[in-house]
Amino acid sequence: MFPVLRPREIRYVRFENPSPGPGGNGGGPGRKQLLAEISPPIKFLAFVLGVGGVYYVTHLEQVPHTGRWRFMAVGPQTEAQIGETVRRQLYQTSGNRILPPNHPITRHVRRVVSRILTASNLGTLRGEKRPEDTMFGFGNVFGGFGGFSTPDSDFGAATQPNESYGPEKEWDVIVVNDRNMVNAMAAPGVVVVFTGILPVCQDEEGLAAVLAHEIGHIVARHQAERLSSEAIWTGVALGLRALGLDWFVSRSISTLFLELPNSRLQELEADLIGLRLMSRACYNPSAAPAMFERLGKLEQALPSLEFIRTHPTSENRAKILEKALPEAYRILEDNPECIEVRKQINSLLESARAIRIDDMGGIERL
Repeated sequence: MFPVLRPREIRYVRFENPSPGPGGNGGGPGRKQLLAEISPPIKFLAFVLGVGGVYYVTHLEQVPHTGRWRFMAVGPQTEAQIGETVRRQLYQTSGNRILPPNHPITRHVRRVVSRILTASNLGTLRGEKRPEDTMFGFGNVFGGFGGFSTPDSDFGAATQPNESYGPEKEWDVIVVNDRNMVNAMAAPGVVVVFTGILPVCQDEEGLAAVLAHEIGHIVARHQAERLSSEAIWTGVALGLRALGLDWFVSRSISTLFLELPNSRLQELEADLIGLRLMSRACYNPSAAPAMFERLGKLEQALPSLEFIRTHPTSENRAKILEKALPEAYRILEDNPECIEVRKQINSLLESARAIRIDDMGGIERL
């Protein structure tokens, strides 16, 4: 038998707005009470994510040469200032190990750098006449051959000149006599070569592959991107720290899953841009994968796990460059100037003999 409901016992209750309980708090915790129960670290993290998210989205841009989206908060003017600082520090720290401008090795490196720069309207070397100031646009005796009249950003040329690179930019070349340092680098306005990398390069084509790669970093503004991203990586580490993770652990997570993958991506990007730059300068594109194959033989002592490295393995880089060779050869073939330039380069390669650099920076012919 069902109970009899009397009219006075029937009540209507709205589910979305329960009747107030004792104390007038709606029978449950109010919004203010819920907010008060959130711990300060969580509030701080939410605030950082909110403000940082807006800042991040408003500073996104695409890399002109690859279309990759990235965060950029450092301007070209700051890049140029960093480049000048790097140049001055190198002169101070390297001192008498820097080979003079008239040294045969320095002249050799300058010639390669000049061809790469002028071919893509990236600038000229200090003390070198600009292409428009030379007769018939063939440049001077140490490099440069006029470049292209219609640069194309898809091929790695400068279509948006700024303080970092462009037709008016002056570059310095520093050759450091250090046979134990197998390296080369570039910053806006300066290219640095350590003599230890020359035996790995073997010839002018190999050197062009290395230098085009380093200049490709400048064209892609990777240095500014790294400086910009450092704030993001630090912010992620701080966020993980606010959640209770140890600082070492949070920083390690940020490094392994953000910083190192981005670094490897930039290296591959510079490889492809550098391949286009050296092709525009009429160098043989196949010298790039060959160079990385030789470099790979020197990496055998390094960790084989790629995810803990700043650079991809040379073996993988060589394979990627091999796949990009058809485009590079098309760039080479489409430039009528390359016919004459290739003859000059081949002549130099045929007449060159193996050399060794002594401890004083001198040349010993073998």
